[in-house]
Amino acid sequence: MTEENATVEMTESTDQGSAESGVVLNVEQMQTMEIQQRFNRVKSENGWTIHILDTGRVTVNFITSMRKFETTLMAGDTIIRDGIDVIIIRNQPDDAYRTQRGSSSLARSREQLLSTEPVV
Repeated sequence: MTEENATVEMTESTDQGSAESGVVLNVEQMQTMEIQQRFNRVKSENGWTIHILDTGRVTVNFITSMRKFETTLMAGDTIIRDGIDVIIIRNQPDDAYRTQRGSSSLARSREQLLSTEPVV
C-alpha cells in the first residue's frame, strides 16, 4: 500500500511541472489575499489558477491572530487554489526574489541612524 501512495505522489508532482520554490496555505484559514500587480485568473474544476504578469507583492491575511504572510512574486509565478489548498509557486531562483524586495520604511541604514538627532 505504501508503494502505491509513493507512485501516485510522483505522478501528481510530474503532472504539475517543476518550480524553484513555493508555499502551501490552507484556504479555510485565509481571510483575504491582496495581489499588488497585474494578473489573470482562470477557473478550474476545484478552484482557480492565477498567473502573475508583473513583479510585486502578495499579502495573505489570516482569520486568526491577525497574522499575515507577505511574499514577492515575479512575472511567470503562479497561485493555484485546488480544493482547500492554495499553492504559491515561484519559478525564479531564490536570488532573483532577494533583489526585488522593497525595503521597509522602518529599516534605516547605518548612516541614517548616525545622522538622526536624539529626541529630547
